[in-house]
Amino acid sequence: MIMELELTNKFDTLSKREKEIVELLINGESNKSISQKLELKSNTVSTYKKLIYYKIGVDNLIDLFKYAQSVKY
Repeated sequence: MIMELELTNKFDTLSKREKEIVELLINGESNKSISQKLELKSNTVSTYKKLIYYKIGVDNLIDLFKYAQSVKY
């Protein structure tokens, strides 16, 4: 129970834009697709991904997906 609360709080630390990007990433969208949908440069999406990975404490998309599943995001 305590661990789940800690995990959930990691997503709470994300900005609204970061949460949008997480949602698109875990739904299988590519950086290019995300940049087009959100009208951002591809480099900006990459920067957001790095920040998201850092804040959540994962190293890659697969770990982000597993983490999201574990907290039922």
